[in-house]
Amino acid sequence: MSSSVMTKLPFDEKLIYTNGKWSASSSTQTCNVENPDTAEIIAVVPECTAEDLDQAVQAAYTAFHDGPWVNEYSGAQRRDAMLALADAIEEHRRNIELIESINTGKPISDVRGELDDTIDLFRHFAGYADKVEGRHIAAQTNSTLEGYTTKVPVGVVGFINAFNYPICLLAWKVAPALAAGCTIVFKPGPQTPLSTQYFAHLVDQTGKFPPGVFNVVLGGVGVGQALVDHDLIDKIGFTGSVATGKHVIRSTASTRNVRATSVELGGKSPGVVMPDADLEKTAKLAVSGCMSNTGMNCNALTRLWVHRSIYDEFLPLLKAAAEAITLDTPQLETTEMGPLIDRRQYERVLEYIRIGKEEDKASVLTGGEPTLGRGYWIQPTLFYNVSPKARIATEEIFGPVLSVLEPFDSLDEVIEIERKSEFGLAAGIFSRNHQDIAKFTRKLRSGTIWVNTFNPLYSYLPFGGFRNSGFGRELGYESFDGYLVSKAIIDDISY
Repeated sequence: MSSSVMTKLPFDEKLIYTNGKWSASSSTQTCNVENPDTAEIIAVVPECTAEDLDQAVQAAYTAFHDGPWVNEYSGAQRRDAMLALADAIEEHRRNIELIESINTGKPISDVRGELDDTIDLFRHFAGYADKVEGRHIAAQTNSTLEGYTTKVPVGVVGFINAFNYPICLLAWKVAPALAAGCTIVFKPGPQTPLSTQYFAHLVDQTGKFPPGVFNVVLGGVGVGQALVDHDLIDKIGFTGSVATGKHVIRSTASTRNVRATSVELGGKSPGVVMPDADLEKTAKLAVSGCMSNTGMNCNALTRLWVHRSIYDEFLPLLKAAAEAITLDTPQLETTEMGPLIDRRQYERVLEYIRIGKEEDKASVLTGGEPTLGRGYWIQPTLFYNVSPKARIATEEIFGPVLSVLEPFDSLDEVIEIERKSEFGLAAGIFSRNHQDIAKFTRKLRSGTIWVNTFNPLYSYLPFGGFRNSGFGRELGYESFDGYLVSKAIIDDISY
């Protein structure tokens, strides 16, 4: 560790965790891990090979088909293992929070909330582990035939995670899969592997998980493709861009064994401010809905519709809310927004800001420039009078850029435009009129719709999208059920 504030890791980050032990990669290639606040290299981790990946998958396959996790452990034993893991995360949370904040650039207060969610997710889904249920179906045509169903784990699951919520999205995926009885090969985003490695260390230290139940591979596109293509994988769970997600879907369909796939992809979430909204409160909610996690959030509020009758009054409130955000060292308690994750994302966002400045009619309300003179920092940026068809209003930027669209006159016109969007992950409406709220929530094709708030998510409610925002659901019972498959058993009791 070269960062002066990085805690000493309780594991060797140069090793990978597979089959219940830490070992060296077969590759000599490595990946640098940065602190986005300063662009300083804080760790060097292996770039895994197809050989490493195969060993991890073989370990997960053996653990699933021959090991005790599926074949001997009761649901109650899996539940207890997950509860022990949640306790271990809680015990180590201060170290994990600091490491996650340094590796991602997130404000430490945000990371603290994400660790709360992570612990809650493992405890929540642990409660499902002993509640896998089937159905008995009464005889229909023959009184001697008994029919019933049982649900079994889908098998070996390969996860490809995004960089933006490393430990929290890990919990979204891993907790329900473990509860269902699956075994796992997990690939974190190459920019943010450290909290995943820490999690693997805790899996190991609890002593509750047999070898091969949870395995980690590190690296970029190459090892990710090898994971998607491996014939022993039964399901792929992916979070990332639309383009990569479509490639994953095509790849899983063209392998020798077609496998289940769940993809959580991009978004361009709209928010609608009606004339009866509390304007000051709504301005703060809209800005935080976009700028949370520096805009690197698939459900970020990035298209804001404001009614014509309040447009001019609302813009200064938005501007004040954006300019009040504190940008500073992420480990300070007062910091409210951090840097972008790496140079590639930093340059991508700056390019979109340049494009936005050249869009017809659109103007910058505030921000639009690099800041702090180090790392990958960009000011919170607001555009206004943006055409709904403009690039900054239709393409996912994944940065702190909010487009306030041209003023609208009727909710129906907004709904008609938004229903034609390529995305359908999330949306929000700010209003006191229950008829408008009901119309918006009923007619809009979005997986999550917030009313007079934006961004809160809960372990017990499903999250996912329509169209290019993906399919399958994270969180809630729906997520757990996605890692189970029904079997039908027919028994002739007269035999």
